[in-house]
Amino acid sequence: MRSNRVDLDAVAAAIDALHADVVAVQEVDRGLPRSGELDQVAELASLLGRTGVFAPALLGDPTLRWIRGPGAGPDPGGPAYGIGLLSRLPLTTVAISALPGGGPGRARRRRPDARRPPLLYRDGEPRAALRVTVQAPWGPVAFTTAHLSFVPWRGRRQLATVGRFAHGGPDGQRAAVLLGDLNLPPRMVEPGLRRSGWRTLPAGPTFPSWYPLAQLDHVLVRGALVMDDLTAGPAGPSDHLPLTATLRQAG
Repeated sequence: MRSNRVDLDAVAAAIDALHADVVAVQEVDRGLPRSGELDQVAELASLLGRTGVFAPALLGDPTLRWIRGPGAGPDPGGPAYGIGLLSRLPLTTVAISALPGGGPGRARRRRPDARRPPLLYRDGEPRAALRVTVQAPWGPVAFTTAHLSFVPWRGRRQLATVGRFAHGGPDGQRAAVLLGDLNLPPRMVEPGLRRSGWRTLPAGPTFPSWYPLAQLDHVLVRGALVMDDLTAGPAGPSDHLPLTATLRQAG
């Protein structure tokens, strides 16, 4: 944020300093000119010596024109924008789900004298959720990340979809984690997922990183997991503070 440039070395250093086994990243590019046409998740995985998985929320260039990502279908490759997970623990299954709202579109160029429409009515960006199964020391854990809409009513609908998807499959995973930029405050996130058995802890504001005022990022667990702590910070190259949690097997 201070340099206003893409610096994956700085991002990798900030992630490494967290000493986290599994890390969710949002708003990542693949093959886009604005970020040097790199596959950012693959580059970070290489820099950190981890396994990286990318899920395209949209295919194309979000600064020009795009279509909805493939969701559970095959990824055709090429320029894309979405979310990812990095893990130093072994991964097995990977699943991607498209979320409600958004679709094909193109970036709008505003005339200098044009009035900007209200922000809350202008989110046509497709969104996706990514779930992987991580082989923790005590057994498999389903980790799901998502970057939800900043439109509150759309975000709440997407949250309900993510909450079901993050269980870990048709029969549900005995241990599951949901983490990411959910673009909703705690008073909307935990009550919206409580009936599905999701739990979290107080963390503090995460956005904007230079003067945090609101918690938009979240870590929740369900099933045979206990969260011992949940901490916001320290500030790094992102416009959000990271959240870190210590998890262990229940019992």
